[in-house]
Amino acid sequence: MFTQPTLYLGIMNGQHKITLSGVVFYVEEECRKLLTDHLTIINRSSSAIQSEEMIDERMAEMLLDELKEEGKEVITFKAVEHFIERTRHLRQPD
Repeated sequence: MFTQPTLYLGIMNGQHKITLSGVVFYVEEECRKLLTDHLTIINRSSSAIQSEEMIDERMAEMLLDELKEEGKEVITFKAVEHFIERTRHLRQPD
């Protein structure tokens, strides 16, 4: 059985396509790096108890909530900022 990559990046008309835990998101170009850096830090600082898949699934759910709240199909800078505020507690201090 083939597994889908946890994080896939692609580009389309100023929007970046990100696949997180099997869910495809389109992210505005100006906030893609901010979002992917934040997700990388969260995955790096997760404990051994929490698997990367579980964390990615939860992050995907939260991003879907952001889209629903805004009533949009593309993740905007505002949604990324709100997402980071909601998940900042998951980051370990450097």
